Formats: sequence, structure tokens, C-alpha cells
Amino acid sequence: MESLSFLILVGVVLSLGAFLFFENRAIQAHKSKDAQSDSLSDSFKQYNTSKNVVYFFISSFFITLILATVGHSSDYGLMHALLYIFTTTFAGSTLIFVLKLQKKLLIKVFATFLYGVPHIGASALAFLVKYLTV
Repeated sequence: MESLSFLILVGVVLSLGAFLFFENRAIQAHKSKDAQSDSLSDSFKQYNTSKNVVYFFISSFFITLILATVGHSSDYGLMHALLYIFTTTFAGSTLIFVLKLQKKLLIKVFATFLYGVPHIGASALAFLVKYLTV
């Protein structure tokens, strides 16, 4: 169980780093365009949100797959996989919420949502691939 705690910590740090990297890319894409967004769909286009969410999903998938492979123990089962998925997602979402503390509530909720949903899906898929290939 001690190595699972270490894997969770590493998973939070790496996935949060990946999220912040793609968020920075989105901000840079917005700065390169001078248009102001009037609607939510325009904002999604200006920030390249869809593309960055897909890239974050892929990076979260590979981070989790590598951690699941490296830290694999025969004692780990579905409970441990779910513990990893939900602990890393909760910790990452909480840290993003704290980092965005001075932003508007809608931005905080959107940022945590854009972290949590792809991360849960990618991590679940990574564990599924890992356990199907064992």
C-alpha cells in the first residue's frame, strides 16, 4: 500500500503538470489572436480547448499506463485502481481550484471540470488496457 501512495503522488504531480502545460498552450493560443469572445463556443475555439483536452486525455492515459505498469503488484485489484483514479482526480481538481482562487467561479469550475473528466476517462482506460494485457 505504501507504493500505491507513492504512485498516487507521482500521478498527481505528472497529470497536474501535463494539465498546466496544455492550459499554458491554450493561453498562448488565445494571446496570439486579438479577437474578443462573445460566446462560449467562440471561447472554446480561441483557446483551442477541444484539441488541448484531447492532448491532455492522451497524456493522462500514458502517464497512468506507465505508472500502472511500473508499479504493478499482484496484490492490486479493482479497488486499488479506483483508489488511484479518484484520489489523483480529486487531489488534482482541488489543487487547480486553489490555483484559480482569484479567478471567477465559472473559470474555477470549468478548469476543474476540464481536468477531472479527461483524467478519469484516461486513467480508467489505462487501467483497463493494463489489466487486459496482463
